Amino acid sequence: MSQLDSGFPSFRKAGPYDDKSPRNYVGAVRPNTLAGLLTDHQPPKEDFPHGSKLADFLLSHGIGDRLRRGLSIAIDEITGARVERLVGDAVERYLHIYGVDAAISAERRDPLISQLINGTIYRSLELTLIVPIAMTHFEIGHFSLTPSSYITRLPKSIQLARARMNTIGSGAESMVVGAATHAFVQNGWGLEVDSVDEISLSLSRASESARDATDSFFGALRIATGVRTGYSQIVWLPRKWAVGYFCDLPPIYGTALRQYPNEFDEYGWVREGAGVSTSALHDVRRVYRAVLDNKSEAVRLALKRLNGCLTRSDIADAILDGTIGLELLLGDDQNQSLSYKLRLRAGALARRYGGKDRSARDVAIQVKRVYERRSAIVHGKRKKDTRKVSEPVDTRFDEDRRTASDLLRFVLDTLLTHPEYQSPSKIDEDLLLGGGAQA
Repeated sequence: MSQLDSGFPSFRKAGPYDDKSPRNYVGAVRPNTLAGLLTDHQPPKEDFPHGSKLADFLLSHGIGDRLRRGLSIAIDEITGARVERLVGDAVERYLHIYGVDAAISAERRDPLISQLINGTIYRSLELTLIVPIAMTHFEIGHFSLTPSSYITRLPKSIQLARARMNTIGSGAESMVVGAATHAFVQNGWGLEVDSVDEISLSLSRASESARDATDSFFGALRIATGVRTGYSQIVWLPRKWAVGYFCDLPPIYGTALRQYPNEFDEYGWVREGAGVSTSALHDVRRVYRAVLDNKSEAVRLALKRLNGCLTRSDIADAILDGTIGLELLLGDDQNQSLSYKLRLRAGALARRYGGKDRSARDVAIQVKRVYERRSAIVHGKRKKDTRKVSEPVDTRFDEDRRTASDLLRFVLDTLLTHPEYQSPSKIDEDLLLGGGAQA
């Protein structure tokens, strides 16, 4: 791990002949990888005392049920190999943490073993969700959002562990994946599986609940700050359990996915990136808590549209996301003059809550302009086909995307702060017809 001039980390792989690579101590005397088990050329294998007794015990006792479940062939041999792998991983980790000359002490040894025991025998496992925030700088090392959620600087051990995760098939650029200094962290997650085999399989998928939790945070971050940001990994950190170790790094699971603006792929990691001040984080916390407390499905869907508006590669689709988000929040089941009604309602919110920098007239004009662009996109002529290999980047709609996302951010922030106006009819009654109390 090294640091780029932009301040973001960068990673490289080191081979077995690199002096900086960690040593494979156990592998020197016994195969401790799948390749080592299958190859004909193996180093001398040393049996560990009572290994067969431990394997026999796990084969016959209920405590080893999760090791055996799901296997249909060679159960005895695979269970024996797994037992050897568990012991080998514990030994390897001990040597990397305390050194090859360190004496074996129960105080150091038992915590390593107990985590493996917990991961092997318990069906319910506790986890922490970690989502690195791509190419975004923060002034703080740690900032609390809720009792169970926070933003924190990623320690080097987590950085190195997540750098080992596979990105193949995700569409995410590996340099973007690495370029994160901080992460959104949420405790209190759990996993229930019947076999050890299911752990990695379950945690290598981005579940809907994990995506929703992640998108709620990033939606709040975008509403409060407007920064161009995103994420490319969902990482799971086991709490007091493990089913294997790699050197001295924390055991983690997860998956790579591409949820960030398109321009990040164009050497974005060498640029300075977005910055979020400590004062802005107080707004992030306020909006994030309002998002968690909110029960409106329209707000939830509009939040997803905001995330899409700011991360989609196709700008036309991004503008449609922005207008659909406005319709979800300010529209109703009467489709007549939808654009006009949205202008009035957005303007009314701006007049009451827009402050000095956001007048009702300007907001109404912006809504009108965005809907004119939406109409041009939906009903306009198709772009003429060409066979040119290289063409200038189409920037026609960049300003309209910014306007659409800015409007949606404002309306979401206002309705989360004043949930009584999440009903468009309430906006009409109180702010347009003068039925409510003045601010």
